[in-house]
Amino acid sequence: MNRQDEPLSPDASFQHLRLSMVGDVALVEIHTKDFQGPRAGKELGYELATVLAQDWARRIVVDFHRTAFMSSSGFAALFKLVGQAKASGRQVKFCGMARGVMTGAAVVGLTKMVEVHEDRAGAMKAFAPA
Repeated sequence: MNRQDEPLSPDASFQHLRLSMVGDVALVEIHTKDFQGPRAGKELGYELATVLAQDWARRIVVDFHRTAFMSSSGFAALFKLVGQAKASGRQVKFCGMARGVMTGAAVVGLTKMVEVHEDRAGAMKAFAPA
């Protein structure tokens, strides 16, 4: 069994993320300001995959309000998260992207794959039944 298969509590500690539960939504706050280079992207990908592997993480909001820069390897980790979430029937929404991060996400096509909201409240509300 690898670490991703082990049960994780919502208050687990990560290097790049802070995780909490808001109702039935897993709130993933990215705390790293600048994701530069393949190592940071790989670490982010591992931490996001660990969250996604949890049974209680069916609906996920990723909050980028502290992140000012995302390298291509960071965007690759986000693409992987969104793809794996969709494949497993989970919902992911992003929020709080700085202008530069949002521009990068749009250029690489990430914004066509996932809902991006201006703030956390908007992303959380988007999970509410219509």
